[in-house]
Amino acid sequence: MKIGVIGCGNLGSSLVKGLLETKALRAEEMIASDIREENLTKLKNLGIETTSDNQKLVKRCDAVLIAVKPDIVESVLKKTKEISEGKLFISVAAGVSTKFIEARTNARVVRVMPNICGAVGEMASCFSLGKRASREDEKLVEKLLAGMGTTFKVDEKLMDAVTGLSGSGPAYFYFIVKALQEAGIELGLSSEVALKLAAQTAKGAGETILRGEKTPEELMGMVCTPKGTTIEGLKVLKNRKVADALKSAVKAAARRAKELSR
Repeated sequence: MKIGVIGCGNLGSSLVKGLLETKALRAEEMIASDIREENLTKLKNLGIETTSDNQKLVKRCDAVLIAVKPDIVESVLKKTKEISEGKLFISVAAGVSTKFIEARTNARVVRVMPNICGAVGEMASCFSLGKRASREDEKLVEKLLAGMGTTFKVDEKLMDAVTGLSGSGPAYFYFIVKALQEAGIELGLSSEVALKLAAQTAKGAGETILRGEKTPEELMGMVCTPKGTTIEGLKVLKNRKVADALKSAVKAAARRAKELSR
């Protein structure tokens, strides 16, 4: 099977790297297309064949990952419609529905909301099937995504919520880690040590949740002791309504995704 990637910016290239890193695909099984030569050069260095001709790519591939910006999707579909019969199009464009894509291509369609953590095999993603997608298509997409992290099949009407939570989610955690780093620096730690302590703490906290032995509330209780240090920190977070701010951030991103939906 040959899989093509149209659009090799931050998200597209992170997915390509993730597929290679997790050995879900070999370099010779992929072709990448982008209008920017610098993006293609990076993938050439990974042993991937590149092109700037989307039609050539679609003709040669069984499945095509569409990772261009949402406002460019329609142009890509228009130029490849006549050669899309029998192909599988996997779209990661935020807000672009399977219905929109199916109306403009002869291909089978699966919609995916990934995030940029695929490059390190820690991606959280969800996918929805278009009307023409087969069980075999579902298995393929699930295999590719699961190799890069955790994936769930969801009703497409939930994709805006997924976008707000896990699609945009890495940025929220980068924001939090940066704030923790800055606090560490203000308390005398070096920038490097503060950053690594904050990032590793975030990673460890996530892993303890994913093991499923205890809820986040129970885990917080394990760290807190009466009149201790942690409970003082949590009091500040509660008084500053940090939980409300995070909820509002997710809802705002989901609302914007809905506004952009087609």
